Amino acid sequence: MDNKIIKYIYICLVISFVFLGNQTIDAEGSELQFDGSQGGWSESELEEAYEYNLTYPDIMNNFKRNITREEFSTLSVKLYEELTGNKAEIGTDPFIDTDNSEVLKAYNLGIVKGKSNTIFAPNDYITRQEISVMIFRALKTAIPELNKTVTGDFPFSDTKDIASWALNPVKFAYQNNIMKGIDGEILPLDNTTREQAIVLLKRTYVSFKDRVFEEDIVEEEYVDEGLYINTTIKSTGIIKVGYGGKSTEKVKVMIEKEGERYVYPLIPDGKIVGFPLQMGNGEYKVSVLTNVTDNRYAYLDTETFDVNISNQNSVYLNSIQIISWSPVSKAVRKNNEIVGNESDLAKKIDLAYDFIINNVSYDYGKIELLHPNYIPYPDETIVELKGICYDYASLLAAMKRSEDIPIKLVKGYSTHVDGYHAWNEILINGEWVVVDTTVDAAYNKANMNFDFSKTKSDYTKVYEY
Repeated sequence: MDNKIIKYIYICLVISFVFLGNQTIDAEGSELQFDGSQGGWSESELEEAYEYNLTYPDIMNNFKRNITREEFSTLSVKLYEELTGNKAEIGTDPFIDTDNSEVLKAYNLGIVKGKSNTIFAPNDYITRQEISVMIFRALKTAIPELNKTVTGDFPFSDTKDIASWALNPVKFAYQNNIMKGIDGEILPLDNTTREQAIVLLKRTYVSFKDRVFEEDIVEEEYVDEGLYINTTIKSTGIIKVGYGGKSTEKVKVMIEKEGERYVYPLIPDGKIVGFPLQMGNGEYKVSVLTNVTDNRYAYLDTETFDVNISNQNSVYLNSIQIISWSPVSKAVRKNNEIVGNESDLAKKIDLAYDFIINNVSYDYGKIELLHPNYIPYPDETIVELKGICYDYASLLAAMKRSEDIPIKLVKGYSTHVDGYHAWNEILINGEWVVVDTTVDAAYNKANMNFDFSKTKSDYTKVYEY
């Protein structure tokens, strides 16, 4: 055989081994092949992790090597994506020592932070307490309604070695059988091998994957037939009403206090919804009425009750008919994804505000066909990414109320808009700040200057919720 041909075949074989590494390609596709560095205890679980798509080729070898921050960031993004079915997105890049896309995805999700504002240290080995924190954050982002309470025994002699920022996540990892101790110690500062880290992620996924789908359904309350009024929860700042009747019925809820009155439409489908008690403490009257003819309504029932709410701002945290949210609702999930692990109040507000003004478009067709009794649904707005002012204000309110940030939905008039309008007021540092995402989205799209906080004299309030 010609020497040149022999040399060419040899080069091709070398290239093939370099690129294929420890994977072999059979007639049916890609198959995992170990390099022998794995332990007998881990082999089946490593295979499972591979099948669950929780790993990637570059890490499926040299299993006794300590895993790096960059490598575990990639694994944590895999965990999030497989739990949620959503692809993680790359956000801003504040680091000068890495532009790794998986690191930036993990950072954008709030799963990981830098060693400083600009340094990530991608090649540093990760400790067991850091792994616990990253798993905890990934789960919290993927499953916002996750019970993060830590109870029970934590029997380790080296608990004092756990950093304060990692104590709860390490306890969570132990009590959820993600991480186990060794000879009475949890070893928070020890490094972790690739093999151990992959198995940890696999066990986490198996333990929590069903919880996403089990708890993804919003448990809504219904009354089968007739009228339901619940005023026993009045101290929380709301009452709940539901009515099961004919689909053609026109039903209204009227809440009154000392001459002030709020009237709401009520769909007669039996769904029980909340209505706010925003008129201060004192005697309230709630009435439910049904249309009998033309514009005439008959009373179905009336209840009178006293309200004494210790913190009036708590009224503006509830899920109500026009600001409906729950820990598993789409709007809240999106908010958690956007905010990540941010703890600063102002930044948490800014992140949701920026998302809305940059991504939600005004629906001019909708306003032309709008029914007088239109009720906004934040989850629809977050899916469609379009709406009218009522939708903008309801969405921001749902997002921030889910974080215990008092926020009002306000209706009235503004010098920025022709006609009836809706906006928000947010409690920031003890002051109610006027925020108008509808107007700012328009200004932003037109490349015009605008301020987050609006001048109060430009807005005339008629109703607040």
